[in-house]
Amino acid sequence: MKCTIDVTWPYEASFSNIASNKKKAAHDAALMCLDWLYMNGKIKDCKPILYDNKSKHSLYKSQQSVNINLSPEFTSKIQSLIDTFNNEVKSIITTPCATELNEDSSEKESEDNLSLHDDFAEMHSNHSIRNVKIRRYRDTTDLLIINYKEKLLNALENNQVLIIKGDTGCGKSTQVPQFILDKYIKQNKTHECNIVVSEPRRISAISLTERVAFERGEKIGNKIGYHVRFDNKTPRTSGSILYCTAGILLQKLRHNPTLKGVSHVIIDEAHERNLQTDMLLMLFKDMLEHNPHVKLIVMSASINTDVLQQYFSTTVIDVPGKLHDVKMHFLDDIDFLNENSSNRNTPMKIEIPFNNIVRLIQWIIKDKPPGAILCFLPGWKEIKELYNMLQSKISNLLILPLHSKVSNNNQQEIFRPAPDNITKIILATDIAETGITIQDIRYVIDTAVKREVRWNKRKLLFSLDFSLISQANICQRKGRAGRVKSGESYHLITRKQYNELDLYPKPEVLKIPLEEAIIISKTLSDKKALDFFNNMIDPPNISSIISAVNNLKISGFLDKDENFTSLGERVSYISLQLNLSKAAVLSCVLQCLNPVLSIITTFSSFNGHTLSLNEISSPSRVLKEKTLGFHETSDHIGILKYFQHMKYSDNNSLFAAMQDADQIDFKKVFDVTQKLFSTYVNELVSSGMVSETSDFNYLNAYSCNNELIRAILFAATNHLIKRNVYGYKKGSFSNKANILMTEANQVVKINSGSVNYNRTTWPSELLTYINKMEFVKRYSCVVSDTSMISPLSVLLFSEADVECEKIQNNVSTEEEQICIRINNIKNLNLLCKPEIADMLLQLRSMLWGIVHFIIKYEGKNGYQDKLELVQPFRDNLMVLISKILTESSRHIDNTSDVNENLRIQN
Repeated sequence: MKCTIDVTWPYEASFSNIASNKKKAAHDAALMCLDWLYMNGKIKDCKPILYDNKSKHSLYKSQQSVNINLSPEFTSKIQSLIDTFNNEVKSIITTPCATELNEDSSEKESEDNLSLHDDFAEMHSNHSIRNVKIRRYRDTTDLLIINYKEKLLNALENNQVLIIKGDTGCGKSTQVPQFILDKYIKQNKTHECNIVVSEPRRISAISLTERVAFERGEKIGNKIGYHVRFDNKTPRTSGSILYCTAGILLQKLRHNPTLKGVSHVIIDEAHERNLQTDMLLMLFKDMLEHNPHVKLIVMSASINTDVLQQYFSTTVIDVPGKLHDVKMHFLDDIDFLNENSSNRNTPMKIEIPFNNIVRLIQWIIKDKPPGAILCFLPGWKEIKELYNMLQSKISNLLILPLHSKVSNNNQQEIFRPAPDNITKIILATDIAETGITIQDIRYVIDTAVKREVRWNKRKLLFSLDFSLISQANICQRKGRAGRVKSGESYHLITRKQYNELDLYPKPEVLKIPLEEAIIISKTLSDKKALDFFNNMIDPPNISSIISAVNNLKISGFLDKDENFTSLGERVSYISLQLNLSKAAVLSCVLQCLNPVLSIITTFSSFNGHTLSLNEISSPSRVLKEKTLGFHETSDHIGILKYFQHMKYSDNNSLFAAMQDADQIDFKKVFDVTQKLFSTYVNELVSSGMVSETSDFNYLNAYSCNNELIRAILFAATNHLIKRNVYGYKKGSFSNKANILMTEANQVVKINSGSVNYNRTTWPSELLTYINKMEFVKRYSCVVSDTSMISPLSVLLFSEADVECEKIQNNVSTEEEQICIRINNIKNLNLLCKPEIADMLLQLRSMLWGIVHFIIKYEGKNGYQDKLELVQPFRDNLMVLISKILTESSRHIDNTSDVNENLRIQN
């Protein structure tokens, strides 16, 4: 028998062999072919070598370039605009005005922001309450801090700053403000006393307000109140106590730098060392030198008082807590858990031992006296996993989650006792560590772990990973037990590991990027960033400060002298991450305010939606399923259209249907979205980009242009993913690799919740995105939201300098092309004809010139005439930009969207 094998790669060849049977002939012919391939260097390690190094390099280089095409119908229109700009407009937008830019900026405040600093001005002027009978509905004499009342008041009388180290359970958070207020009441000086108490979390601010109001027989909002985001019940009479979050107090300082009308400020739970608390401590240290009317009290249960005492040069009063004995256990002490647990938490590997936690809970319920159990876990994922395990393995349990994203009503459930013969188990993050008291907790189970978002300075991105907590944190967690009876705490680390932990938590300012902190500092102080942060208790590394300042200059938020630019001033009013604040500002200028703001708020509210233990599917996966029908290439447009659909549909029946299917409370998501939207509009009013008399139809003239919306998101973030067909896949060079590279040339993956996850067809090789996170445990960097975008949008809406290079087409010597490289985008080259390149770069320059002009002068007194001179050109420019973008994205958008946009434009 004869067998012949014909091949066409790497070039045509034939291999024949004759043998006694067909199988033998085929086998020998195949060996001849393989030997020939090996000798010609086409096989290595049993795999074909499809590309040599030269071919790989050529393919790599070719896929970095993307062509830009411009329809001939636009060239004459662009040239006409260029001529008008050069002859009539350029001189207007480049000539400085006589009036200083920031002449009236300090006067520009919204009604909402005025309320932030008028609260106490109003109270201060109300002298109607002189003699108030102090009522207490609950005997508080069992709190040890009562015995220190006179000592505390005397120390406060003689010191402007007082530090109180109060052990858990001593009553400092509820009683110290009342001590001060009661003293003023007895002295008939009620009108001189208005106390602000800063808490690290909203749940603490609200629960403490409720407790104090109850003790005093007061209605919340009369003399005892709170102010947290989305919820404001501030006191309306003098002689008051206001509990608020640290962020709210920073806002008050911006608009009322001397805290006029405030007599005392209490910074509670200072040991947490979050950024806002540390900034408050530094600001008050400076402010108190010039404002003797304000007194500062710093309180915590586990703070390193030596550091604070040295920082403020003041008195420390140590108040013990009234706790029943709490016996502390480690893994070494728990025989049935000690097996195979010694190496659970190593520097390279931290795991949550769910099975051991379940066994421990079973043992406590069976062998220990009755009592509620508080279990500390790193995050919602772990809470939900343990909840499901407990539900399936143990009966007669009341399991309650405690997480910042659990609704306020559900959070209140944790304070209520369990029914008879039912064990209450609270699954909590570190939110339960301080600031709240759950009376019936008798047992604490502590994983000694937290999930932490860290800033990777080398990779310039956030990473999410587990980390061990500090000894101070563990002592705080232990202190949650034993409030009513003797208790026990079980810490799932060894004694050796405990002794090796940091004594105190690392301050947040040493762990995060400083850009947003610097923006906040500029609203509160005239100091340079180095001077501002060097005055903090624990100053950040100088190189981190300098790097952050440089990033803010590059991004256009600070000028060369480190002062706010017009853009920086505008975004400083908006409580979003900086790039999204920039998107909000750009949406005003580019006339698609509602859709951009809706996307921002929807992502914020859905990523932070109110959590439920009944959820079946992950939120991102459910959202993908629901939005895919609204847009196939853009998460952002899909979500926008989905929520618009919900808004104009029969909400009740629609929400009910979704709730039944997914157990995700979309109505709450929608409600939060609406609140956030209103908040950001008010902040844009504060910034001056929008006024109460603004024409919202004009601000939304291009709200149907999907590509403009995506271009604004790209312009604000400078986030760009390039899909590369060629690359290494499973160790081999492939033409189906589909490698995704970011603007910094970093490999990323797309989250399964995105509509662009695992695509087989790619209408565009380019995508923009908002959020990126490195997951240390998965060894991967993941992008959660993506939208395809046209290369023309990338060129026009990028702001960085560009480099242009002439290149010769290898096929035709007559066709010359320009290669455009954007300096801060490393994964992309843009190719187009020389005349098109010149025209588009001039259009780009005009666009950004108008954008910056409007950001500089919009809403400023005295500049209306100048804005009106540019208005006709701005309108013509936006009409043309909108049409160009629509044409460039035909292959990306749904046909119906393109037709609708063209109909509106015409």
